[in-house]
This record gives sequence, C-alpha cells and structure tokens, in this order.
Amino acid sequence: MKKYFLLIMLSLGSIDPLHALEFAPFSQPRFFAGGSGGLFRISLDDFTQLYSSRWGFSPGGSAGIRVYKSNYLVAKYRTFQKNGKTAGIEHQSGQPLQSARWQEEWIAVGVRAQPPIVSRGNSYYGFGAAFYRVSESENLSIFDPADGDTGSGFYLELGLQYFLHHRTASFFEMEVASGGLRGKTGFEGFSIGGFRFALGLSVFLF
Repeated sequence: MKKYFLLIMLSLGSIDPLHALEFAPFSQPRFFAGGSGGLFRISLDDFTQLYSSRWGFSPGGSAGIRVYKSNYLVAKYRTFQKNGKTAGIEHQSGQPLQSARWQEEWIAVGVRAQPPIVSRGNSYYGFGAAFYRVSESENLSIFDPADGDTGSGFYLELGLQYFLHHRTASFFEMEVASGGLRGKTGFEGFSIGGFRFALGLSVFLF
C-alpha cells in the first residue's frame, strides 16, 4: 500500500499544473467580465416561515477594470428566487403558502485585490458595498411592502481561479454578504444577505 502511495505522489509531483504563463510584472489584464452560478444561503432567520428552504440557486455576473497595479474596481450582479412551502396556510391572510414568491437581486460595487498573475493558478479577495431589492407576493410576505423594497449592506469575497487559456480562467468563489431592508439592521439572523458558493468563467479581454 505504501509502495502505491509513493508511486502516486511521485507521479503527481512530476506534473506542474501551475507552470508560468510568462506575464510581465504588473501586466495584469485591464478588464475582465464573467458569469457564475452556485448555491446561496440567505441568513434571514424568519425565511422558512413562508419559504421552502434558505438554500437556492443563484446565477450572477461580474465585470472589473484595473485601477492600480493588481487592484480592480468590480461591479457584480446576483439574483436569488424561492417559492413558498408546498403545504400550509398563512394564518393572517388565509392564503396557501405555496403561493408565496421571493425575488431578490443585488448589485455589489467594490475592490478586488489579485496578486500578479505569474502562473495558471492563483487567488483573489475583495470587499465592497451591496445594494438590494426584494419583492414578495401580496399578503404573503415577511416584510411589510408598504415600507419599501430596497436596502444596502456590504460583502466580502474570496476566490481561486485557474487559467485555461491566456485570457480565460475558471474560478471557484465564496462570497459573504450582509444587508438590511428599509434602514434596518443587516446582521446575521436579520440579514437578507448570506453565503454564496459559486463556480464560473472569466474572460480577460485586454
């Protein structure tokens, strides 16, 4: 068993998946755009009173422009939708819970720091502000529609990417966001933000 393990380790050691792409110092691409899809878990504690789960699919897109050395100004768009529970009645309105619909979208603007690209595999991290919009079904809502449907908060991101080509990279990204509607607190338990784990593809255009 040890012999096989040593052979496997030696074989892996002979592969260099991070061989250099010969990027000159600070010759980072000036602009990138990409898309992603993954799982999002909303932080709002009361969410499952009406909706089937706090987890759901979340598509999104992003674009960034290099502003200083390896630092990018980034804009991102995300969405998250959820249907109501398949059984049950809302006690105040008397409507079936399955008629409930949650539609959330948010735009995030921030800064991303990415070390100089000298190999196929690298990482990045960033932070910034997030701006939310939420819509729910009439008479089946966690929030009072009369109070408005917009809010704001912040986000943090951490990503790993691998260059498939000189201008194309696949990535895995974890994003943590927090936000509150109508000026209310957006901390854990009351937040319409949450955790997002996604896979995607970025194209570095120039």
